[in-house]
Amino acid sequence: MADQLGIGIVGTGHIANSHMRSLAQYAPARVVAVYDVLGDRAQAFASQWHIPNVAESLDDLLKRGDVDAVIVSTPPFAHMEPTIAALEAGKHVLCEKPFALDPNEAERMTQTAERAGKYLAVCSARRRCGAAMRRAHELASSGQLGEVYHVRDTQLRVRGRPGIDILRDTPWFLDSRRAGGGALIDIGVYEIDAMLWVLGNPRVKTVLCATKMGIGEPAPAPLTQDVEDHAVVMFTCDNGASGVLEIAWSSNISGANTFLVFGTTAGLRFGPLTYIRPGTLNPRQAVEERVLSVEDGSTQGFGDVTQQFVDAVLAGRQPYTPARDALEVTRVMHAAYESARTGQAVQLS
Repeated sequence: MADQLGIGIVGTGHIANSHMRSLAQYAPARVVAVYDVLGDRAQAFASQWHIPNVAESLDDLLKRGDVDAVIVSTPPFAHMEPTIAALEAGKHVLCEKPFALDPNEAERMTQTAERAGKYLAVCSARRRCGAAMRRAHELASSGQLGEVYHVRDTQLRVRGRPGIDILRDTPWFLDSRRAGGGALIDIGVYEIDAMLWVLGNPRVKTVLCATKMGIGEPAPAPLTQDVEDHAVVMFTCDNGASGVLEIAWSSNISGANTFLVFGTTAGLRFGPLTYIRPGTLNPRQAVEERVLSVEDGSTQGFGDVTQQFVDAVLAGRQPYTPARDALEVTRVMHAAYESARTGQAVQLS
């Protein structure tokens, strides 16, 4: 087994810096080359992070023998081409979220990885690396909650619209053609993945969604926005489980964020992760026990999504955030937007 993974990064915008903060001092990884369609940005990125090589093209990066794996951190509309090219060039891939803009793209990328015999991991599963989500998954899958039948997830920003309130240098978030949607596909992918993971990764059967745009001051000229600020999604699964997600870039609510897991014998509440069951003497009274001594999102001693990808590839095992699971999230996203457009529940085959 190799002791270090050579990495190439495609796309050197905001999210690429997040990956570099994970890798810069991480001994098992060595970033050896970068590529961006904006050459000046790639040069500046390489200089900032002391990366030795800036490729003149994607093909040049993929031809390098010292690149074992590629991190695709381009905007969503540009995920598929470099992901498939890297896989076909014999590289493992960590793809940023959202995985794809529609299920056909996600299926093509997943099938390419399986055909090439290479690992494809996806950052929509970032929340799986947090201590609380990992422990919740353990409790749910081991039967300590009984049958897990429902998850409710609410994640609302007071204001946090990319291109307007935050990340003002990335206005493409507001353009549905480039981003695929708004709050739901941007940050909702994390939540849908986590919800399905805790439920045991069932296949989603029906999706009902409503969206709202126009919460807060409009995008300043010359920017325009055609994506949602807020979304509500309800889904049902082939195993009878269900979920409800409320997600927002922009709202006039605070203190409402929560993640609840419902089981037939016990439940979980995040923030901090708490195990809840009926009292022995008085079942109408809840008994609550804090499960972890660390913050819910802590990855200390385990590693974040980028480090976990490196560890998995070096160990020759499936990454913690596999493409097949991201494909299901993509199916849910696509159905949710169709439901919001038509006002009807969407049945998935």
